[in-house]
Amino acid sequence: MSIENHMESFNIEQPPNYYKKRGSGYSDASDISEEISNDNIIFQKDNSSLETSDHRENKGCYCLRGDTEISCILNIIVSSIGGGCFSFPYIVYEGGIMVSLICFMFVTFSIYYSIDLLRSFVVDTKYYSFSLMTETILGSLWLKIYAFSSFTIYTSMEVSYLSSIYIYIQSMYGDDFDNIFPNILFFIISIIVEIIIFLYITKIANVHLLSIIIITCFTIMLISLIIASIVANWTGQVESKFISENLYFPNLLPKTITNKILKISSYLMVYTYAYSYHSTFPTLIGNLSNVNNSKTKRVHLISFGIIFLAYFLISLFGFIVSNEVPNELFQENDELFNGGWVTFRKPFKYILIFFLLFLLPIRFIVLRDNYIILIGKKKVTFLKELTIVVIFIIICNILVFCIVRFEKDVKDLQIKNLFQAFGGIFGVIISFCLPVVNYVSVNGKYKIKSIIGYLILGIFVLTGILATGHTFYQIFTGKSDLD
Repeated sequence: MSIENHMESFNIEQPPNYYKKRGSGYSDASDISEEISNDNIIFQKDNSSLETSDHRENKGCYCLRGDTEISCILNIIVSSIGGGCFSFPYIVYEGGIMVSLICFMFVTFSIYYSIDLLRSFVVDTKYYSFSLMTETILGSLWLKIYAFSSFTIYTSMEVSYLSSIYIYIQSMYGDDFDNIFPNILFFIISIIVEIIIFLYITKIANVHLLSIIIITCFTIMLISLIIASIVANWTGQVESKFISENLYFPNLLPKTITNKILKISSYLMVYTYAYSYHSTFPTLIGNLSNVNNSKTKRVHLISFGIIFLAYFLISLFGFIVSNEVPNELFQENDELFNGGWVTFRKPFKYILIFFLLFLLPIRFIVLRDNYIILIGKKKVTFLKELTIVVIFIIICNILVFCIVRFEKDVKDLQIKNLFQAFGGIFGVIISFCLPVVNYVSVNGKYKIKSIIGYLILGIFVLTGILATGHTFYQIFTGKSDLD
């Protein structure tokens, strides 16, 4: 069936009230034209019928309201920035300045473009749910693929963040924390705290308050890294990194063409995995008081610009902070961390803990979106939602408990590499495949935007296959490179 016939064969209804944005009413025809970001036909007639604005529940200080542009920008920034960017400096260290910069800029452009496709789609359809738009436009099969992909990626993040939190607390309280009772107590407290925070974000309007805490923690960490890097280079503790030997694959051995291609593929996947926030974008952008083309463009441009700047600074100053760059910044086995480059180590660890802890519920928005669409909004009562949240949190904490208690056996299984393998390919599905296919299904495959989207999608599908295949090769052979 052609795209054109497919577009005529289904009738896209207005989204349920839960996803339809209150506050998108229009006073005249100019408001309607401003709302439409593309020239598609399907949704133009529906825009004028949206409900009238009603934000009486959002009264209060402008900057503390959940439906403002500032709040939306904060939420979007937090939905992207996480622990994944702490591995960026190692990519520069291993792959070289020029190679890593090219990879970083290419992913930056690609992610910006795919999110802008998604943004324009949301403006046209008023579908403030990635799951809803996927099911409506592409069908239940794609919805299941998306649900499984997002579940896998989120679980990997949950396990990674909780494991880091455990390591930080263990390092502060010594060997006594290795006993079984302190471990059980830690996970019981962790489960209770997570449940409370997770239920807090069931009202999306509250998310920006968590975002303020997270951004504050991240800013402190970034400033600390910048100061430490400047001091280390100013005092001569670190040799100059900007030399010709560091331009192209300075630490990649053996230097074969095949391994270079595989390394570049893995770098692209790491950047994509850390850079993507497509799943939460429709929900967060839909919380604006008025969702139109100009406002969403402004929010997207500002939020993405801040994310880009933060990632660039992390990469640069993390690379020059020491002669030997760790696989991931701020880890307990990081010699820089233990060597005292952070003056107040214990308070700094608490900042890291709060940063990772409050990231968990922000990421959970993705799963909440999934089960609400799969089950149905009306069927998801408070008790059912509480049950889902509790079960998921308990499962994740049990998994982390097993990892930290049986660390040696788990390392042999290379679970982290396994998560990265699935995370990379599913990240391509969420970041490029679904946004492009959704956009093309509505706007047609011969538009310039659609053609560019297909080209980017093809590159990342090939890259994802190469990177995932290489990861499985490493897991099953125990070798880091091909012979």
